[in-house]
Amino acid sequence: MSNEDSLFFTCGLIVKAGTIVIPAQYNSLPDEQMSRVAFCFDGNWVYNDVDNDVIGAACFRRKDNSLWMLGRNGNLRHVTSGSADFTLDNIRGKFENDRIETGRLGELLCIREIQNELYICGQSSQVYRYSHGAWANMSPPGVKVGSPTLESLDGLLHNDIYAVGEKGHILHYDGARWSTLDSPTNRPLSRVLCKSENEVYACGNDGLLLMGNRDQWDVIDTERTMNFWDMALYNGHLYLSHVHGLVRYDGQNFFDIDTGIDPPPGAHKLDARDGLLYSFGVDDILKFDGNQWERLICPHNT
Repeated sequence: MSNEDSLFFTCGLIVKAGTIVIPAQYNSLPDEQMSRVAFCFDGNWVYNDVDNDVIGAACFRRKDNSLWMLGRNGNLRHVTSGSADFTLDNIRGKFENDRIETGRLGELLCIREIQNELYICGQSSQVYRYSHGAWANMSPPGVKVGSPTLESLDGLLHNDIYAVGEKGHILHYDGARWSTLDSPTNRPLSRVLCKSENEVYACGNDGLLLMGNRDQWDVIDTERTMNFWDMALYNGHLYLSHVHGLVRYDGQNFFDIDTGIDPPPGAHKLDARDGLLYSFGVDDILKFDGNQWERLICPHNT
């Protein structure tokens, strides 16, 4: 295919070993409000086009085998296979569209499944929850245009949710209300990840990594200056992505990952499941099985 058909990737996730979903845009149309979502089923690549929005985040809810893809302007594309396996035959033709009206509050940036429910956050401190078949606003009180952007949220329970974003903003939801936590930084935070009730990580610009919980946050010295974009837990270690690659943290030390792939691939979004770690870079898709890194080539980019 010509370079005009090549894609850059906005995010990605693992449904199961052998099945990945990677929303993308055309390199030749970077400003178009559309996405081409690539699905890879055991090496078989198929595509689903979203014509009215850019898909910037996605999540998979295992309770009903449903894939949710979030457009920055509030448009959602979702599909479910229910009790059947999530295969091409079981989802073909079943895609549905939904929408969250955000008004002038800005873009939606993150969607996460927490204890079988779906949550979304974005600019102006917007937060929404999918409850009883509809999206309900659960933003902190007093949210208005220009309130701090929330880049990421995560949690293990409905009553223990964290959200992070610009200027080091950290929020906690206890099941009834949001509270603003004392943050040790004013630098942007891009991702929050809950390993356990008391061990929560947040990463961000200039090599920033925080560890803590609702009571206190501490800065972990990474001795690095790159901006961290995302995190994933894999084989008990924390992996962090940046524009030039990956860093692994074993709880004591940090290690720059040598994938053995040349030229060295960049990284952006991470996901781990079924014994695999995937890195979804803007231009590179990598798979790690615990022993070896492999580059996956989307047919659009050959």
